[in-house]
Amino acid sequence: MKLLVLVLIAACSPPPKTRPITSDDAPERFEDVASIVMGHLDRFDPAEAVGNGLHEHDGKLPDVSPAALDQAVAQLEKDSTALQNVEATTDRQRLERGVLLQAVREELFKRVDLDVYRKNPISYTQAINLDAYIVRDYAPAFRRAQAVIDLCRGLPGFFTQARANLSSPMPRTWIAIALLRIKGFAEFADKDVRQQFGTVSIPLANQADIDPALDTCKKALLEHASWLEQQQARATDDFALGEQKFLKMLAETQDVVTDLGRLKAIADEDLRRNTKAIEDAAHSIDPRRPVRDVILELADDRPAAGEILDVATQQADAMRRFVVDNRIVTVPSNNVAQVRESPPFQRWNAAFLDGPGVFEDKAMPSFYYISPPDPKWPEAEQRAYIIPRADLLFTTIHEVWPGHFLHHLHRDKLASKILKSKCTYSMSEGWAHYTEEMMFDAGAGGGTMQTKVGMLKEALLRNVRFVATLGLHTGGMTVDQATKLFEDKAFVDPANARQQAVRGTFDPMYLAYTLGKIMIKNLRADWLKRNPGMKLQDFHDTLLSYGCAPLPQIRRGMLGEEAGSPL
Repeated sequence: MKLLVLVLIAACSPPPKTRPITSDDAPERFEDVASIVMGHLDRFDPAEAVGNGLHEHDGKLPDVSPAALDQAVAQLEKDSTALQNVEATTDRQRLERGVLLQAVREELFKRVDLDVYRKNPISYTQAINLDAYIVRDYAPAFRRAQAVIDLCRGLPGFFTQARANLSSPMPRTWIAIALLRIKGFAEFADKDVRQQFGTVSIPLANQADIDPALDTCKKALLEHASWLEQQQARATDDFALGEQKFLKMLAETQDVVTDLGRLKAIADEDLRRNTKAIEDAAHSIDPRRPVRDVILELADDRPAAGEILDVATQQADAMRRFVVDNRIVTVPSNNVAQVRESPPFQRWNAAFLDGPGVFEDKAMPSFYYISPPDPKWPEAEQRAYIIPRADLLFTTIHEVWPGHFLHHLHRDKLASKILKSKCTYSMSEGWAHYTEEMMFDAGAGGGTMQTKVGMLKEALLRNVRFVATLGLHTGGMTVDQATKLFEDKAFVDPANARQQAVRGTFDPMYLAYTLGKIMIKNLRADWLKRNPGMKLQDFHDTLLSYGCAPLPQIRRGMLGEEAGSPL
């Protein structure tokens, strides 16, 4: 066994440099190449850099001019070559190189193969990070307000260039999601951000600039929304990646090399397993009634809209105690996540975790967001949107204890800047989804059949995502067909089923939940077999010591180069 966990935690930072390293220096040390590449990735995506706590990028928007887009691709190709050629002399450096190279490959796939800045309107919404400047007080209000001012002043030109770049027609679902986010940002800027900086007790030095900047921001957002609405008349259903690009996506973004037949077999097998399990659980509850009737009746146990945050808070407290008492995985700090209602522009997601950047200079809170139903919806639809109580328990496990939040705590303690900040979808969501079944098996929620149904509904939702994305992107499946699949196989109400199907058109990697879970379960079985006497907590602590690296790379680190396929 390679005790790489000890290397990662104890590793020292590279020695200080006497002068800045630039891309013209042709550095020979791995640390210098890595520093340059990290700087390029941050410059190309300033919103993500700010999210990581690198506030020298505050208020900046990416350069999306045609020349800049071409230059970024050329630079990333050079970075990929430099990383492959530089010598990595330690296990830690080899892992860091693999993680950083995967990040570069993913960015290239997004820019070249998907051509997102010319084809996908959602890509431009990801650069607008107004919430970063008001959610946490990482700096004095003046500095955070200036970031808002700078961002808002840059938005008109940014969106003008976006409209010049984007080719019409575009997929209708992509336009719809971009519109939802753009309009949400406009409301957020006009209300939340304005209120945040309009209620300071002592006027800021740049106070007079805030309202005009927010007016500019709102106008630019609404103008762009109007343009997107005009594109709806010509919108298409041409969103599918196709088999070749879908498989390349897995390789370039997750380091998973496989074929479509194997993916379909994995998806179908796990769907069958969980379908049988939920049927058995429903029959145990009431053998005389149809399975669907039993499950829908259990789903009717929902908190009131005004109570769900309190229920989620109680669940989070209970699950933290369960993790500690049952030695599920080490809890490295006393930090907890605060439960809050999600901001308007992010309410396409029912629940999610928002943690502070890994490079923040001071301790700041994490937020477990839960989205309320839209009050404009019909009453029955609003009720259906509220997460059932048993389902909410496993959402809380997924997002907080011991899912994303605990994963974040483990990443925070790593010495490596690369491992702290770079993350792959299938490790992040795979870990969080894996914890749901693992926690139920350990006894979370009392181990009742009612609780098991809640866990299995979450699993079936992710199973159907796997099946749906394969169908949507490689099998000619329509959004309507995918919606029906979610209703029939995952017991999802029509409105949520539609939302899930639409997500698959712009988030084809949302098979990562089940795919990552299966890779982790396979790794657990193999690692525990090779390491007799080790406990579940040992496996979890070792796994999380790799941060959020691609799971195939983690597997090689934990089992050796002859580890075999993660699938």
